[in-house]
Amino acid sequence: MEELRVSVTASSERFDADDDRWLSQVRLLQDDLAREARFVTGQPTTARPGTKGGWLPDVAVLLTPAAVAGVVAVVKAWLVRDRDRTVRLAWEVDGRKGEFTAVASTADNATLQAALEHGLRAATGFGAAAAEDEPDPDGTPVG
Repeated sequence: MEELRVSVTASSERFDADDDRWLSQVRLLQDDLAREARFVTGQPTTARPGTKGGWLPDVAVLLTPAAVAGVVAVVKAWLVRDRDRTVRLAWEVDGRKGEFTAVASTADNATLQAALEHGLRAATGFGAAAAEDEPDPDGTPVG
């Protein structure tokens, strides 16, 4: 089965990185993701300048075609609980990096699903020729 390793990072403009309330919210996201996709790692990261919170260990999930819809549903449901939330999904396939940031105020299931499916196509080689010419969901050409 073909899989794509996707790094998942949650952040918030409202909570400090070590705020127990925020850490609890991020753990809920991680628990929900674990029900939909297999975890690979949990590596501690540091906060990005200009942002607060979310810096529980980042997680990476192995995403399969069958898990995309579930992961999208989990991310969307988690984001809409608070408009200050952001989830960054990032992947690398054969030296080419992909990234998608979903923000609570503009979270869109179709766009998030398209971004993850694009990454899967690149990872699996399925439709590889088409994937190289296909734009990212934001319209930026890949390749």
